[in-house]
Amino acid sequence: QKANRWRLSVEYFGKHPSKFIEVAEKEECSGMQHMEKFFQDIIDKGGEGIILRDPEAPLQRGRSRGYLKHKVMLVI
Repeated sequence: QKANRWRLSVEYFGKHPSKFIEVAEKEECSGMQHMEKFFQDIIDKGGEGIILRDPEAPLQRGRSRGYLKHKVMLVI
C-alpha cells in the first residue's frame, strides 16, 4: 500500500491537473555516490536542492522528521 501512494498521486493529478500541485519525480538512492550525483544534476539544471525521505518513516500531515532538505548553502 505504501509503495502505491506515489503512483496513485501521479495517476490522480494526471487526470485532475492543478495549477498549485505537481507530483515530483521519485528516485530511489542506491548509496551516497548515487545521491550526490543526482543532487549535482539537479543543481546543474538550476534547482536549489532535493528532499530526502526516510522510507521507514510513517506518512503524516504537516512537518515530518521523515523528510530532510539537502541543498547548497552559500556562505558570505
